[in-house]
Amino acid sequence: METKGINRESKTPLLMISHGESVEKHLIYNPSEKSVRMLNNVSVLNGKKVLGSFYGWLVLVKPADVDGDCCLFNPITEEKIELPKLDDSRTYNQCILTKPPTEPDCYILFNGLEQSFCRIGDEEYVTRTLEQQEEEEQENGRVGFDDLRTIASFQGTTYGFMDPDKFVTIHFVGNTIEFRQIPMVEPSVIPHSSRAYDIWLIESCDGELLVVQRIHPFTESSYDGMDFTVFRFDTNRMSYAEIENIGNRTIFVSGNGAGYCCASQETKPNSIYYTNEDDRNFNMNQDRNLHVFDLENRSTHSMLPSSKVATNKLITTCWVQPEIFHRP
Repeated sequence: METKGINRESKTPLLMISHGESVEKHLIYNPSEKSVRMLNNVSVLNGKKVLGSFYGWLVLVKPADVDGDCCLFNPITEEKIELPKLDDSRTYNQCILTKPPTEPDCYILFNGLEQSFCRIGDEEYVTRTLEQQEEEEQENGRVGFDDLRTIASFQGTTYGFMDPDKFVTIHFVGNTIEFRQIPMVEPSVIPHSSRAYDIWLIESCDGELLVVQRIHPFTESSYDGMDFTVFRFDTNRMSYAEIENIGNRTIFVSGNGAGYCCASQETKPNSIYYTNEDDRNFNMNQDRNLHVFDLENRSTHSMLPSSKVATNKLITTCWVQPEIFHRP
């Protein structure tokens, strides 16, 4: 695997870009070094998109309507752990592992339009279907809400945010998944807009749990006008508040996988690096750029990570752990 030149000391996540007619090409971009490395001759990556990295393992999923192949892959040891096939896998964009997959009772949870989970070693997933979600919404008197928008692991607990104002902890109980609402000490301060939005729960480098919200501009031909808001979620006081300045830290988000918040190392502080996954042309993402949103002056500038990324072909991106491609 060609990974020469990655800075072993960098804590900045790497942007993994998968592209091509059948997502057969992969590269990694280091935003601190502004360097690109091709991932050549790694057959396990062919046709797969990346949904995150945890404990040194990549989560790989083949986008498909039925029987989407998925696995865990360790780029250092080249070990591979097969997972059950995932129906309608193209609709999932996040996942978490509850612990290292080589340890007993490790669960993996995929989140998207539906939620599917299993214990590593199981032969099939348990899925919370859209029909089940609608039944739960009717029972709870919240029709049209309780859509699980994001998931994250923080200090040993799995958290989620349900549209429009509900924080939950997530628990696996037998063959069921339970969402336990967190009683907040104050009413919701996260704006629920009629405009489309994305949201991430992110563990900061200094031990805070952050909520990052991106509001879409609803323009036809460009992504100009993207706006971001950042909140600090205090899991001890069960409260949260907006942060206007994150200081010497940089946030990294994409449409797939987890977000990161790290000390700024040759990246723009008090800023958010993001990619666009909102396909605007028959499921073909045309945006090859990496964008940087400045939280102070609310401006955005863009850069092309690599001219080698295919044009007019499928592009998926995911931030991954910086140490995943080299031995510690």
